[in-house]
Amino acid sequence: MKMILKIVEKTERIIIIALLFGLLIIVAYTTIVFLSLLLGGILSAIQDSFSENNIMKHLHGIFGGFLSVLIGIELLHTIKMYLKEDVVHVEIVLLVALIGISRHVIDLDYKHLEPLTIFGISSLIIALSFGYFLIKKAGYKLKKKKKNIKAVRC
Repeated sequence: MKMILKIVEKTERIIIIALLFGLLIIVAYTTIVFLSLLLGGILSAIQDSFSENNIMKHLHGIFGGFLSVLIGIELLHTIKMYLKEDVVHVEIVLLVALIGISRHVIDLDYKHLEPLTIFGISSLIIALSFGYFLIKKAGYKLKKKKKNIKAVRC
């Protein structure tokens, strides 16, 4: 039975490492595409007229691409931490969710949205932010307790 568990753990680790390398390739590719679109967008914005609609279109693409790269980096960090500590950090998962929903909010067309949809998205952002706040606050208290314990031991 122990041998089967070891095989499962090693296979799981190999799969996680493969996912890590796959995600690394995707993030590198996304970064290259983002930078090329950024430079291309700047050059085309200079060449085109500086109308408000044209500038907003370029800004949506730039911020959306930036947040996509940021999501990929946070996912890489999550997988890396899982490999090191064999634990999924909830604060990182919440942060990735917040970045993802923020990216979605940037791409939304508010003129054609139902008010209930906007309310739902805002509720989701508030819930994720509050959850992130609570986890960070709990982590801060734990760190503070550990420092006090170390100070007493000395």
